[in-house]
Amino acid sequence: MPRLIDRARREDELAEAVWRIIRRDGASGVSVRTVAAEAGLSTGSLRHSFPTRIELMAHATALVGLRVAARTARRRAEPDARRRTVQVLAERLPLDDERRAEAEVTAALHADAASHPRLREVRRAAHAAARETCLTQLAQLRAAGLLRPDAHPDDEADHLQALVAGLALQLLVHEPDPAQHARALRLLERHVDALVARPRGERGERGERGELPSARDDAPAGRAPRRDA
Repeated sequence: MPRLIDRARREDELAEAVWRIIRRDGASGVSVRTVAAEAGLSTGSLRHSFPTRIELMAHATALVGLRVAARTARRRAEPDARRRTVQVLAERLPLDDERRAEAEVTAALHADAASHPRLREVRRAAHAAARETCLTQLAQLRAAGLLRPDAHPDDEADHLQALVAGLALQLLVHEPDPAQHARALRLLERHVDALVARPRGERGERGERGELPSARDDAPAGRAPRRDA
């Protein structure tokens, strides 16, 4: 067992070496030689586990998925389904250095995947995992009696996944900025709020928990927001 643990730890360290190179030099800087040097290994030793650059990239991306999944699992303790949905989806946003590193590695994978079938497989698996996360959160909202009756799970999963991916890309374009992070979270919360069914009298109003107003509150000047009868 200790030998297996040591091997797993070593493979994680190699993946982290790939992450550091990507963040410092870009994906083009990743090779068996550069990763071996970054990790303090000989190239011959590294090739026993990862014989090619593509296998190194695939392993580094797989570690992203494992870490996101581990953080997501810890969010299950949150009893409020709406709040839990926001927290789980926010684990895929680059809101701190750890998640920013993961997002940069994922972006590098997307750039390389166009010309490498193995990386396209990894990209498809990552996409499927993200979609499954969205579907799971929607199912939990429905089980809690919170999801709007007219919400179609497949369509809403697409919307959620596209929103999170778009917000992640926007955050990567900018240097880390707490104001941008807060804005991304507000947009995510607003979208999740739009999925939640509320009693008729509460629509468009800020609730006791500080929920965001609905889009109807943003009506153009000179035009009164529509009111329920």
